[in-house]
Amino acid sequence: MSSQGLTVKLDDNVFDVDGGDNLLSSLLSKGADVRYGCRAGACGACRLYDLSNCESILSCQTTISSSLALSTQTPATSVEFSILALNPLDESNVEVTLLGPSDDSFGDRVFVAVLLGGLLEKGDHFVECMALNQAGAPLKIILQQGAFSKTEWQRITELSVNDFLRVQVQSGVRKGRLLYEMGLSDSAVLLVSSFENAVFESYWRDVLQEFSNHRVKCFMLSSYRKSSPESMNNLLQDELFISFLNNAVVESSGSALHIIYHGQNLPEKDWEQALRPLRLRTNQLHFVR
Repeated sequence: MSSQGLTVKLDDNVFDVDGGDNLLSSLLSKGADVRYGCRAGACGACRLYDLSNCESILSCQTTISSSLALSTQTPATSVEFSILALNPLDESNVEVTLLGPSDDSFGDRVFVAVLLGGLLEKGDHFVECMALNQAGAPLKIILQQGAFSKTEWQRITELSVNDFLRVQVQSGVRKGRLLYEMGLSDSAVLLVSSFENAVFESYWRDVLQEFSNHRVKCFMLSSYRKSSPESMNNLLQDELFISFLNNAVVESSGSALHIIYHGQNLPEKDWEQALRPLRLRTNQLHFVR
């Protein structure tokens, strides 16, 4: 197959690529800003939208065979949601409860845009957030400073109850199935969070303790400054983390033990290396971006 002249247009950027290469690996090697997690097609973090075929694809499972036009955002219905409650968690995170037409619940993904000047303008961008509410309850999310521009974050700090945020919710997608599909109801659960997702620990703990009668333990991976494979892999070799895993295995007394990793950029093969000495299989590992 000739690989000459192939390109991938991702949002506003165009990358020259080679036919036969893995899409995710190729984009990352070109410096593209693409989310990823397990690289095994399980977590869905690397999902992109194929504008030509009007369908979503997993970039880690896609081989480049032709030029592509892709987007990091899946088309969704966009409506204004009114703010019911604002709860600043710290200087960089704000919990927001919203009222609007949503059937999303814990683990589902919505996209939020700040209405600068009260109107959604061309150039405003939507930020992906995870629903934290129970099914049937008003939509609850956390707005994180690192996901917004300086101007947008300033606007967020000025929001009040009854103000509006623009929210995109996906239709035609099965929702509210995250914990059920993990099969955790009869298992001890370990939650491992990346540094930037530490703020979600209390929400995970509440929903897991309600979902399962077994012990829930949490661990936050250290911050890292470089996203090289070597520095990322070192996170899983940290002595405190290995000790945490060992203790959890001992305390489980042979019962089922499952691990949820809430983060990105730690592929399944690195996890497999860390879990192998503990005789934990990767099907006991669940990725949530």
